[in-house]
Amino acid sequence: GINAEYGLLKIHVEKGSFIPVSGSWVEMDTNIPNAESMIRQFLYGQKFFKEEFGIHSNILWLPDTFGYSGQLPQIMQICGVEYFLSQKLSWNLTNTFPHHTFIWKGIDQSTVLAHFPPGDTYESDMNVKDILKTINNNKDKGRTHNQMLLFGHGDGGGGPTPDMIDRIERVSSVIGMPKIVRSTPQKFFATVENSKNMLCEWWGELYFELHRGTYTTHAKLKESNRVAEFWMTDIEFLSSLDVQNFVSCTKIGEMWKTVLFNQFHDILPGSAIEQVFIDAMDDYTDLLKTYTEEWERIRDLLVSDCSQFVVNPYNWTRRQLIATSDDEEVLIEVPGTYIGPVSLAAPADKAEAFVLEDGICLCNSLIKAVFSLTGDLKSVIHKASGRESLEAGVTGNRFVVFDDIPLFWDAWDVMEYHVETRQEFKPTSIQVVESGPLRSSVKVTVPLAEHGDIVVIATIMAETPYLTFKTDVSWRASHKFLKVEFPLAVSSTEAHYEIQSGLVSRPTHANTSWDSAKFEVSGHKWAHIGEPSFGVGLLSKSKYGYSAQHNRLTLSLLRSTKAPDANADMDDHTIEYAIYPHSGPIYSSDIVQHGINFNHPLLLHAGSRDKTLPRHKPTLNPANLVNRSALRITSGQVVVQAIKKSEDGLGLVVRMYEPYGNTVCNVSLSHRLLSKAYSINAVEMESTKTQLPIKGDELLPLTFRPFEIKTIYLELKQGEEIFNGNSCKKARLDERKSMS
Repeated sequence: GINAEYGLLKIHVEKGSFIPVSGSWVEMDTNIPNAESMIRQFLYGQKFFKEEFGIHSNILWLPDTFGYSGQLPQIMQICGVEYFLSQKLSWNLTNTFPHHTFIWKGIDQSTVLAHFPPGDTYESDMNVKDILKTINNNKDKGRTHNQMLLFGHGDGGGGPTPDMIDRIERVSSVIGMPKIVRSTPQKFFATVENSKNMLCEWWGELYFELHRGTYTTHAKLKESNRVAEFWMTDIEFLSSLDVQNFVSCTKIGEMWKTVLFNQFHDILPGSAIEQVFIDAMDDYTDLLKTYTEEWERIRDLLVSDCSQFVVNPYNWTRRQLIATSDDEEVLIEVPGTYIGPVSLAAPADKAEAFVLEDGICLCNSLIKAVFSLTGDLKSVIHKASGRESLEAGVTGNRFVVFDDIPLFWDAWDVMEYHVETRQEFKPTSIQVVESGPLRSSVKVTVPLAEHGDIVVIATIMAETPYLTFKTDVSWRASHKFLKVEFPLAVSSTEAHYEIQSGLVSRPTHANTSWDSAKFEVSGHKWAHIGEPSFGVGLLSKSKYGYSAQHNRLTLSLLRSTKAPDANADMDDHTIEYAIYPHSGPIYSSDIVQHGINFNHPLLLHAGSRDKTLPRHKPTLNPANLVNRSALRITSGQVVVQAIKKSEDGLGLVVRMYEPYGNTVCNVSLSHRLLSKAYSINAVEMESTKTQLPIKGDELLPLTFRPFEIKTIYLELKQGEEIFNGNSCKKARLDERKSMS
């Protein structure tokens, strides 16, 4: 049976005749998952390797993933992984990658030793052609003389055959053929280490010049992934209240594994058969059910004394409109890293709508948007600077459709020539649907002929520095690609895109073949084009495909591929994005914080077991406005990525990163129950703990290098409550624990 075969496999691992590699939970995509997901790939993957095989893998083995994030070297390094193997860039359609063995340097300057087998395959049958190509195709001759040739039936599986082994023996005795040694990945990389100082460096992302359609295909799956990542952020922060460990959080690990499994490199990119996506969406439905059950269970034990509460896992104060139980919107203000009752805020601003002679104006004290009488977006003005965001004489929020007929693989690819088939669709009507004081909106209709229809709700909210668009699309098309364009009144040779715990710059021009190949790129919650004194960001709630040509910033919305899933994206979709003008350079724009606020809005939660919100508004400065988390991070120049109970169950883990590429000093972190503090690697290996100096309940100030991710382990005082609330009385918790 399966168990007997698996037992035999473990015996071969112990003998060294079967070599487990990678240490990640699955062979994941690295463009779309966020940084915390990628860290958890290693956390749970290495746990599995340790528990099942007694090893820690120091090699990331990703032969078939569609491009590699510039933050991956740091994530590997902080997870105890030193070496990287792939071969996918040999598929590049335009440029030949210049190295096979090299030092890969991430955006934070972390380095890993990388190898791309020169045979450009991971499933050779050990024929003479593949062997000679491995030698002759090596781009790093003179720097290293060792190359890896991967043989066996890979991809679909099956492994090496006796014939392949026989060929190795025969070829090894032929004069003029290279010396072939059957070895292990660990021995190979250990040998290459000896020539490491001779190797060239490649800095930043390993952009794959193919399979660019995977940033967009299967939109609802990608949206579900992003929402699930935010669920995990919230529920881990809520569970972090439990310093006495009265709440078992074993289900959180299983929830993470569901998220990680669906980040496999043919699921999340959208390049599998239809049944895979049916199963994946069922997984997210089950995940929401488990999330809800766990949330309510943890809430009942830890915050049930609050009639209503809010969770802010990020380290900055947030002011936001929020719906009450009777669907009335109010403005609230919530401190950073906060769990507790809700405080009503007095609006310092109002949103207004005006009907003009030639259009409609939406505005607040920060921005002003003007639409034509048919719904064209004519102007977006940043009031403080007086700068216009849109290029003169053209409109923004333009919906365009392209023919999308790739040369090779339907779901995977979009080709550069698709831009030659651009067709713009104009709005036909507009009407005011809300007119303040906290929110003003217009409804715009855009017919898409036979492809479906678009209805847009464009909104400006009080105290909000961006114009939002909630776009409903009934998408019925074949081999078409829907995008939305914003021609901007800014000039720059580069655009910036958010990636995992950082950003990357890419060209807005096509000066070289390397530049022109990046006609479609991946990004997370925002893209941006700016000048030193002014810039414009495009925020996105669920999309990952962008393009920037000169001053035109474009968000990819929907594809309509027919293979391997003939029904991909044939559905009704709601897509949300926003345009955000600001003064100054990107590094002082707070676009990272606004991207998170837009994607992960605050929610009002019921604190009682009846699961319903009380029918009254939050009060102004309630007497019990106490931060349940007792954690405080003072610097707004870093971003909290995760707050969680430690894997050993004995402490609290806080993970933060520097998002803009600056060196940041004097980052303060404190916790009311702080006993000791340590730096630790991201997979929380005990051997990597280094004690940090503290003073009272506060760490001495921390310094972050550009784009650095830090993981801090806090040892808290035991036997004390994290806050003085009725729900955290020890006897009550003990009673509930015994009942669970």
